Amino acid sequence: MSLNNVIKIRSGKHLKTIIEEKYRTSEFHEIDNLNTKTLTEAVDSYEKTFVAVRDSLKNNEQYRCNDEDDRLAIAQAITDSLRKNLLIRKEA
Repeated sequence: MSLNNVIKIRSGKHLKTIIEEKYRTSEFHEIDNLNTKTLTEAVDSYEKTFVAVRDSLKNNEQYRCNDEDDRLAIAQAITDSLRKNLLIRKEA
C-alpha cells in the first residue's frame, strides 16, 4: 500500500495530518504545544529542531516572520523535510 499524499496542517498547538490513499482518507489530530514550548521543554530532536526554527523566524532580524501562523507553518515544513531526509528523527 503506497501513500498518495500526506498533508500536515499546523494551527497553534494542534497538528492535523491527512493521509490520502487511493480509496480512503484518514485524519489524525495531535496536540503537541510546539507553538509555545521552549527548547528545554522539547523532548526529542524533532521538537528541538521545530522550536529552534520557530524562534529563529521570530527573532532573527534578517529573516523575521511576524505572522505566527506563517512562522509555525514554515517551522513545520522545514522540520518535516529534515525528518523526511533522515537528518533528524522523532523518537517514540
